[in-house]
Amino acid sequence: MEHPASASSTASSSASSPAASRRLVLLSPDDATFAARFPVLIEAALAAGLRPTVVTRVVDHRAAIEALGARVVPFALGVSRLNPMAAGYEAGQLAGILRALETDLIHCLGLRAIVVGGSAAAMAGLGARIYQPDDLAALGARTDAAGRLSRLALRGVVRGALATRSTRFLCETAADAAALGLDPAETGLALVGPDGLGAAARTLYEDLARA
Repeated sequence: MEHPASASSTASSSASSPAASRRLVLLSPDDATFAARFPVLIEAALAAGLRPTVVTRVVDHRAAIEALGARVVPFALGVSRLNPMAAGYEAGQLAGILRALETDLIHCLGLRAIVVGGSAAAMAGLGARIYQPDDLAALGARTDAAGRLSRLALRGVVRGALATRSTRFLCETAADAAALGLDPAETGLALVGPDGLGAAARTLYEDLARA
């Protein structure tokens, strides 16, 4: 894939990197969310020598994302409450996309993307995963029995069934990390504010690309 002129210098400087032929999939709920919040991840991927593809529900921000240097592949990630049957169906579809793209690393943005993307990665035999929850503050704040049980179940899935030795967690808030029971001292967690997201992502991309 050729990158736009704005990204050509970065891509050229990274061409000799061991990660230069590695393919990264960024799984996002929709293109508007990605365009508003996560362009820095494309910059980080290009700087790390990766070839980024944004897999997302496409509405009207495709051109803006592609202008940053990433390929865009439409995928209708659900927006309703997580349903095991629906999530399983989506994961099967996504696994086919990951195989077709010859994906080396997946970065899942949000809880649904983590559940569906992690399941799809398992189906596709893809171990290198980055999970970035960004919507768990409300769940983490619940003190009732249902809230505690939900957190336990979530941790069992995200940190258990959907995790591999090559899985890393990237959190922008301590609340998201706490909801998953993650300790800031854990080596598998990068806890950063929004301003540090790009640098943290690049470090993770480079580390996993070398693994």
